Amino acid sequence: MSELEKIARAYCDETGSIGKLILGDCLERMKEIPDNSIDMVLTDCPYKIVSGGRSGKGQKDGGIFNLENVNVKSGKMFKHNTIKFSEWLPEVFRVLKEKSHCYIMINGRNLSKLQVEAEKTGLKFQNLLLWEKNNVTINRYYMQKCEFILMLKKGGSKTINNTGTPNILKHNNIIGNKTHPSEKPIDLLEVMIGNSSLEGETVLDLFMGSGSTGVACKNLNRNFIGIEKDREYFRIAKQRIKGE
Repeated sequence: MSELEKIARAYCDETGSIGKLILGDCLERMKEIPDNSIDMVLTDCPYKIVSGGRSGKGQKDGGIFNLENVNVKSGKMFKHNTIKFSEWLPEVFRVLKEKSHCYIMINGRNLSKLQVEAEKTGLKFQNLLLWEKNNVTINRYYMQKCEFILMLKKGGSKTINNTGTPNILKHNNIIGNKTHPSEKPIDLLEVMIGNSSLEGETVLDLFMGSGSTGVACKNLNRNFIGIEKDREYFRIAKQRIKGE
């Protein structure tokens, strides 16, 4: 790495009382995170979409499935969407501490592949959570009212902090102006963070987007490490988490 690249990286990364925000490719930047140093992972990973997630002929798609979106036309929601599960899951396993939890948000079509690839690394299935969004997404084969959250563990079992939490999490989706097309509600993220970490522990989101996980960590007094490749979303995340 050249001196200019080092200066640019230092300028883009943000370190503060809550943790660290990192601009860059998670495959490269996660190498900087020590083994067995992260208490929890919570992320909304990129994955390909297919025509089943769109309306039929003559119907207009909205939101992230708008066919005018050049990325959607190619089966992607975002321009940085070519990463494979098998590329980043081993790094998640490496950085997680023993007896820690990993939550990954995913759709039904990619769920089984994600679980298979995760278990190849040594991560183990813990539970499957369902986020009931209380709104629907147009679909040719039934309108989608929920999303899945794959809960994994590294090593032995660890009991969640609130054992009365159901595996169906009912939190209203964000309707209207979002800071990111797949932005998730803060209160939904706080449930998982509150259950699988303690105050002062460190939560990693390797696909940070606009920083919702970081905001939830700040609300709950957790340290946060967020990695984002898109410069504009990184800028938005920094503003939201720092409260600017």
